[in-house]
Amino acid sequence: MEKKVAVVTGAANGIGKATALKFAREGYATALIDVNPALSETEKMIHDMGGECICCVGDVKDQEAMSAFFKAIMDTYGHIDVLNNNAGIVVVKPLEDTTYEEFERVANVNIGGTFVLTKLVLPIMKKQRSGAIVNLGSISGHVGQTEHAIYGATKGAIIAFTRAVAWEVADYNIRVNSVSPGSVDTPMLRSDIQLESTRTGMPFEEVKKIREAEQAFKRWADPSEIAEAIYFLASGSASFITGTDLLVDCGWAAK
Repeated sequence: MEKKVAVVTGAANGIGKATALKFAREGYATALIDVNPALSETEKMIHDMGGECICCVGDVKDQEAMSAFFKAIMDTYGHIDVLNNNAGIVVVKPLEDTTYEEFERVANVNIGGTFVLTKLVLPIMKKQRSGAIVNLGSISGHVGQTEHAIYGATKGAIIAFTRAVAWEVADYNIRVNSVSPGSVDTPMLRSDIQLESTRTGMPFEEVKKIREAEQAFKRWADPSEIAEAIYFLASGSASFITGTDLLVDCGWAAK
């Protein structure tokens, strides 16, 4: 009951997994959500380090399932200090080849999931008169990326959503920020590169090298580097920061 509690979505792999592990190492109890059953691997890693967590294999846009899990979190811990909305999906293809069903699926997970989880946590944090929410934006919400129109649109929406909610809940001492990573070495990005490799006929490693060059240091971020930024915005070290999108893009947007 005395531990701080962080809810992390998309925690089965990539940035979400790295973030869950970061909060666990910092002594938080973690409540983890992912549609992927591989979430159990993250759970095991946290337990192996002596940490505490509860998990939900479920879809973040399923309001009924998420509401039930939030009840379980509150029954177990009685409070929620941090919500980190990481869960997201991408479609990589020319806009004219993108179906409405694909648009809907990406929007429903990326924007819809962020909406559902934020809506559920706000009454809890308002009652506490404290809390921090960190959403996941993207460099795609700042610059134009070929074949990423729908993904970029959802991330731009999350950045705008973050700013609006930050002002809406400021009187309750709740901070709301977002992090916009550049290219991060995750299964999702590697899948993107494989699609580009297949479409262009270029070898995977050649495409990867081109995409790495979009960062000033000519490399992709490790997920743990993004987790550090998320943790910072959720922590007391960022006590005067709200309504901000933190670019962790290795200079991409500055070019």
